[in-house]
Amino acid sequence: MTETFNISKTASQQLVANSVTKNFQDLVESQGFKVPDGYHVANALQEAVATLPTVKGITNVSADSIKKTLFDMVVQGLSPAKTQVYFIAYGNQLQMQRSYFGTQQVLKRLKDIKDIQAYVVRKDEEFDVDYDENGGLIVKAHHTDFMKLDNEIVGAYAVITKADREKQYEVMTKKQIDTSWGQARSTNVHKKFPEEMAKRTVINRAAKNIINTSGDDDNLIAAINSTTANENNYDDDPKDVTPAPKQNALSRMAKVATKEPENVEPEPVKEVSEPEPEPAPKKDVISDAELPFNDETAQVEELPDEPVKSAPDQVNSENTVAEIKHWLDQHHTLYQQSATKVQLLERVADYLNEQKTEPDEEIDMGDTPYQPDEFWG
Repeated sequence: MTETFNISKTASQQLVANSVTKNFQDLVESQGFKVPDGYHVANALQEAVATLPTVKGITNVSADSIKKTLFDMVVQGLSPAKTQVYFIAYGNQLQMQRSYFGTQQVLKRLKDIKDIQAYVVRKDEEFDVDYDENGGLIVKAHHTDFMKLDNEIVGAYAVITKADREKQYEVMTKKQIDTSWGQARSTNVHKKFPEEMAKRTVINRAAKNIINTSGDDDNLIAAINSTTANENNYDDDPKDVTPAPKQNALSRMAKVATKEPENVEPEPVKEVSEPEPEPAPKKDVISDAELPFNDETAQVEELPDEPVKSAPDQVNSENTVAEIKHWLDQHHTLYQQSATKVQLLERVADYLNEQKTEPDEEIDMGDTPYQPDEFWG
């Protein structure tokens, strides 16, 4: 695929559909793979690619991942239009999962399977199981009534009817079902659709041994197993696994500039009797959020009620907050009114470092992709 691949565009959808169609045709011609009766590959692919743009996180998924997933879909003879499959994007991989109906459909394609059904068992229903002469667990009776259909699920079972009409059962308690669900990244979908998910879980377990001992086409078996494995990889809140870009000084400053300034009322400073210094040249007023302080929101330091001495030539941590602000005012340096002493001393240090910079000295901007004009207009 090209770098301009975008599954939301018709051209990209057609490119994927054509590629999968060609691969499937090669499989049919080279290995004699049989297409399910009544299954239209082109229609199923068009339905699938039209659905993909609605999948959360699809923009992060690779084209090869999409092709593999759709190939597995057509090999199994499934269709999204019949709600037999649904797609999940996880990182840069697209995954497909079968619905309960999709699992039924694909298992019926196996030569040894005539039919397969699954049922849930609810609290207070009459449910009787026992072992047969071969030591296999069988369901002897299952009776219910209308008033029990909303009772909580306590188990599930599957009945597989083989080609020779022999029946095979798989029974799971709710505890066993929960243990299976516990292997998934998220169980939200199981909580939303507990009946369908319980049926699908017990069917997958019942069919596991049959699938792996089946004499059916290896491509079909591989596609079935691949999709079944996705059940425990499901996460309905996909995460973007793209590494976050490293931040430098300018990007951190930009982050601060986007924050809304907090409405913090500073403590009033006691008026001083000293003559006021000469007024600083008028500058545009900027908000606290525009100053390149730390990302952390500053805590307001309570100012002591003490007179301000004449601003010394140098200030340090032994000076009061008011004295440091007075020094910054005399040197025409902006600062936050709510700044702490540590932050004010940082402004002092910034000012002194600026004075040491030679006028013609080139400042190293690093490898940042940003330009200063992007921040200061």
